[in-house]
Order: sequence, then C-alpha cells, then structure tokens
Amino acid sequence: MRMRRLVRTTGRLTRFARRLWLGRNPLHRRMDRIEAWITTGLLAIFLAGAPLSWIATGRWVQHGGRAEQRAQQAWRQVPAVLLHSAPALPRFYFRTSWDPSVDVLARWTMPGGQVRTGMVSVPSGTSMGRTVPVWVDGTGRPSGPPLFASALAKRVLGAEVLAPLALATLLLSVARLVRWQMDRRRMAGWEADWAFTGPRWTRHR
Repeated sequence: MRMRRLVRTTGRLTRFARRLWLGRNPLHRRMDRIEAWITTGLLAIFLAGAPLSWIATGRWVQHGGRAEQRAQQAWRQVPAVLLHSAPALPRFYFRTSWDPSVDVLARWTMPGGQVRTGMVSVPSGTSMGRTVPVWVDGTGRPSGPPLFASALAKRVLGAEVLAPLALATLLLSVARLVRWQMDRRRMAGWEADWAFTGPRWTRHR
C-alpha cells in the first residue's frame, strides 16, 4: 500500500512538473524553462512568506498598539456641559459617516480643578446645558476614545489577514511582469526562426 501511494504521489508531482514546463519536452524553449523556474520560485516564496508575514505583521501591529495604549494611560472621561444646542441636521445633508454627530462648544472641569472649554462631538439636536461624557488627554484637550483591547484585537486581525493578501498581490504582479517579458522574448525568437526557416519551407512546397 505504501509503495502504491508513493507511486501515485510521484506521478502527480511529475504531471505537475510537466504542467510547469519542467519536463524534457524538446518543444520547450529555454525561455519556457526559465519562466517555469521563476514561477516555481515565486510560489515557494508565497508558501514560505505567507505565514511569516501573518505572524510578523500581527506582532508589529500589536506592539504599536500597546505603545499607543501606554501613551493613552493619562486619558480619562469627564462630564462636559454643552454651552450651545447642537443643531439638527437637514434631511438632505450628506455625510460620509453613519454617525450623525456635530461639534458643539462645551465646558468641563479636570480632576485638578482646571476648567477647560472646547469643541466636542454630540448627537444632533442635543440641547444646551446637557451633560455629556467626553474623553480628554492629560492636558485636558478632547482626544476621542482611547484604543481599547477589543479595537486592538480587531486591528491585529485585520493586519494579519491583509499581510498574505498583499504578498500574493506583489508576487502576482512580479509573475505577470515576468510573463510579459518572456512573451516578448518568445515572440522575438519565433519571428527570428520564421525569418530563417520560412523562405526555405516555402521553396520546398
């Protein structure tokens, strides 16, 4: 049974190699064999590089995210009082985001007692005097929400998925460029051969 499986595997590899123009077919030119070896090399690079790019990119993004979280340790959420009412958005207003919020002037007090004012994003139609939670940095300026663990996990996963896709796109571009160059050389070789054998073939007809 093992011998049969070995023979079947060897036969499949041989057929695959023939498809890649690695067989001893006399009709295959030198350009065909070079292109086949380059294609095989690009495939090997992808098979080896895809998992490495997945791991390396994930670790790099995670390291950057943790550094970002350490820099955001001083951020905190404070209550802010709106100094103006948030205008309602007109029905025909077009936004690129699904968040229907507007910027309104507000005032808040830091834990040390310092009073700060600035523009904060609130839902449209929020009335003046309303208290809303606002994320601020260590100096008291509005900062937006920090990078939470769930958001970092999504960022890492997205980078891990995109890394092999980017590698595949790059290698496919290289393969297409190689194929284009090889086709040009093959066409030039065929034209040269036909220029030499064409007149002789027509005379023998």
